[in-house]
Amino acid sequence: MSAVVFLPAVVLMALASLAQEVATPPTLPLGTVKILGPATCPSNAAKGAVCKSMRVSCPGIPDLDGTLGVTKPTGTAQGSIVLISGSGGTAFYNSGFADAYVTDGFRVVQFSWNTDWESTGAIGLKTAACRPATVLQYVFNTVHQKSRTTGYCGQGLSAGGATMAFAMAHYGLADYLDYVVIGGGPGVSRLDYGCDRALYTGPKLNLCPQLTDAPYGFGNGDKVNGWENTTTCATRNPPQADIDKWASDSIISTGANYSYPKTSMSWYFCTTKPNNSTGQGKFLIDQVLPRNVPDVNCYSGICQNEAVWQDPAAADATKAEMLSMCVPNHTAR
Repeated sequence: MSAVVFLPAVVLMALASLAQEVATPPTLPLGTVKILGPATCPSNAAKGAVCKSMRVSCPGIPDLDGTLGVTKPTGTAQGSIVLISGSGGTAFYNSGFADAYVTDGFRVVQFSWNTDWESTGAIGLKTAACRPATVLQYVFNTVHQKSRTTGYCGQGLSAGGATMAFAMAHYGLADYLDYVVIGGGPGVSRLDYGCDRALYTGPKLNLCPQLTDAPYGFGNGDKVNGWENTTTCATRNPPQADIDKWASDSIISTGANYSYPKTSMSWYFCTTKPNNSTGQGKFLIDQVLPRNVPDVNCYSGICQNEAVWQDPAAADATKAEMLSMCVPNHTAR
């Protein structure tokens, strides 16, 4: 008969704490990137960019082709910054950031898709997010050369911010991104609340002093219906099956990881004629636990809707933050 060992309470508590740290949420599988050959860079690529055509393959959805551009600074790069455009991601994102970051000594990566990355034949948005998440992992492995001694960072506007949020919450990219900047969003943090506003019964969404009751509902549900194979987004009394589908495909959904102890995060919002991206962004801000206290910046007047970086003051502040915050927060492995 084996002996029974009684462990001191302090040891049991330590083991329980360790188990909680180890029990991280499961990540969804990434896909693969195949480089097809050289490509002509779009007009809004950074000066000196070298572009290649790529094909991204992800489980359960059709392959999607796109263009990947890399611009190297003079001398040794002090880090890599990935810029991601909004909407369907069919254009390189620049808006003056790309060249400025190269001048500051960073390697700049831009990518675009031949068609909207969200389109999967109505399989769903969370599954579609495998595509940009796979590119982010590929860039870390190849362009950034898996460096843990220089910063690996991202900046995205609107749906570009959503791609990074999905990548961190569901595809494990919080283990690689040192600093993330989201402009105007992400607008798909809670698809269910956006499609049926009555589902949210919490307090007013106090985003910042300029916007203490941020909107979160979608004015039109066509895009979500197309992504999710539903028909009732932004209509009254949608069926429970549609609500369940939207809830499961949101950034904030079952299986998500919100703990990012080695990733700093900043948000920039425009509060002039604000749309649902403000309130939807607030839903995510209230969930995540990044390395810093979530840094929320609001601007009004010059900018409108999601286009916060129309305001030169917002753009200058973002550039300054990126220069100081894009540093290696992850230890070598």
